[in-house]
Amino acid sequence: MRKLFDRQLEKATDAAGQLDLVALERLVTAAYEEAELDRSRTDRSMELMIGELTAFQVGLEAEIETRTAQLTRSRQKLRTQNLRFLTALENMSQGLAMFDARQRLVVCNHQYLEMYNLPRHLGRVGTHLVTILKARIAAGTSGGDDPVAYVRERLLVATEGVSSSAVHQLANGRVMSVAHKAMADGGWVTMHKDITELHSMQAELAHQAYHDALTGLPNRNFFYQRLGQAFETLGSGAGFAVLCLDLDGFKAINDSMGHASGDKLLRQVAARLSDCTAGAGVVGRMGGDEFAVLLPGGTRDSALVLARTILDAIRRPFDIDDHAVLVGVSIGIALAPEDGAGADALLKSGDLALYSIKRGRRGGYSFFEPGLAQTLSARSSMEHDLRRALANGELELFYQPVLNLAAQKIVGFEALLRWRHPTEGLILPGDFVPLAEELGLIMPIGEWVIREAFTEAARWPASMRIAVNVSTVQFERGSLIDVLSNALAASGLAANRVEVEITETLFLEQSETNLDILHQLHALGLKVALDDFGTGFSALNYLLAFPFDKIKIDGSFVRALDNTAGAHIILGAVASIGRRMGIVTTAEGIETAEQLRNVRALDYTEAQGFLIARPMSRDAVRQLLDLASDPRLVGPMAVEPKTVTATGTGGA
Repeated sequence: MRKLFDRQLEKATDAAGQLDLVALERLVTAAYEEAELDRSRTDRSMELMIGELTAFQVGLEAEIETRTAQLTRSRQKLRTQNLRFLTALENMSQGLAMFDARQRLVVCNHQYLEMYNLPRHLGRVGTHLVTILKARIAAGTSGGDDPVAYVRERLLVATEGVSSSAVHQLANGRVMSVAHKAMADGGWVTMHKDITELHSMQAELAHQAYHDALTGLPNRNFFYQRLGQAFETLGSGAGFAVLCLDLDGFKAINDSMGHASGDKLLRQVAARLSDCTAGAGVVGRMGGDEFAVLLPGGTRDSALVLARTILDAIRRPFDIDDHAVLVGVSIGIALAPEDGAGADALLKSGDLALYSIKRGRRGGYSFFEPGLAQTLSARSSMEHDLRRALANGELELFYQPVLNLAAQKIVGFEALLRWRHPTEGLILPGDFVPLAEELGLIMPIGEWVIREAFTEAARWPASMRIAVNVSTVQFERGSLIDVLSNALAASGLAANRVEVEITETLFLEQSETNLDILHQLHALGLKVALDDFGTGFSALNYLLAFPFDKIKIDGSFVRALDNTAGAHIILGAVASIGRRMGIVTTAEGIETAEQLRNVRALDYTEAQGFLIARPMSRDAVRQLLDLASDPRLVGPMAVEPKTVTATGTGGA
């Protein structure tokens, strides 16, 4: 300021050194005006700057507030996400573990620790994979039997950087499904699921698919599979044998003692068969009471030894509910490759061998022979012909007279079925009725027999009775009461002239239902006879179960009179029981005069057999009845044509 005033004095002084006050005043005034103007400008600049700073501060504070709110929201959102992640992580049904590229734990959930029995401190961030693996080995939750190999394998998976999945069987028996997901940074995530129950269920389902639920043996499917494998390896080794088995007498045990007891018997049979093979073969249950044995490397001799071993084992009594139960077994044997080039062919050969045993005698063994195929072919041909026999009018009824021993006169006839085959001649029922029952043809055939017999008997004198045989199948599947009622109505035959003959096997199947049907037969006025008495199980019990009108003692007992002392006692006891209970007794199978004298002496009511008369045709019966209104026995009447078989005269 001083310097400015000195300059203004210097400017206001002239050359003579005289001060021009007016000029000085002007200069000072101008200087003050300039200074005021500068101050004014400075104030304005300051005002503008302050305004800008204020606006900036306001904007900055607003931005800071906005950013702070955003950060707060982001932090809250992050906390929420973290909470959700942790909640999801800890509530997963699976175990989860994440590791970084240095094989250190990043995160895991408590399920992971629990399923491997790991302490909680091993779930801390930074725990090394090797530490965890060693802890799992100590806890018994490692995979495999070799701990060193287990650690090496898990480290290899970790370093390969390849995603994978596997199922691990742990040392403690648990089963884990592990999914390994490699990450781009070199780390990885593993998901662990305990599938022990699922694995057990799958194993159980697989076992059930290939094993019989009752016995635990391989089932038909599994046996076929093993048989196929045996054929695949046939070229590299010796042959093998297949034994097809069928129990004898099982159905009677199953029906008389109940299905629960039958199941126990099958389980015990399965156990004995397994013991017989001693792990050297495969025993399978093919269904029902049928079993099969695959004997690897089996020769004819070794198969024979095994068959005899099985026969001896099965013949020993079984303990079923404190009862000693006896059954037998029939065995068909087929050898590979000579008896069949494939599973189906070999089993077919074994079944044919088995079939030959069961047709001839029960309880034994038989090897397949080529001729058995012809037997099956003949059976198939018979099946085809039998289906057409009824429609073609090939079935006939023959009638065998029944002799009243006291009156010495014929009192009735038993209707016996025959099949007059176009090429084979006359076939007896024992050779085709079982097949008819298998094929379901016994129902229409049985109905035809009843209608035909009733129609013919209606032509006879009123004193003559007619006996018809009814099979168990007709009781089970047919409307027997309706069939009999309709036949009586259509023929006009009096019900009291009809005898319905049944066998003891009827009581072994649905006995309560069948008993009810028997009572209905009585209600119709029909007579009921028990045929082949003494050949089944608990014969005497059946006499208490139903009030039979007649019992027919089997011919095997009558034949035994010739050479067995005990036969007289048995036959006498049956006659005495019948007499005391008011039941007619008939002795079947009388073939000699001595037999006839014996049964008459034992006080039997009736007799029937070839000595008295052979079964005769309808026309022969009519001729016989026309000879006299009271026909008497005058000698054996051999009027039945010679037949192509000789298996007896059982009815249908």
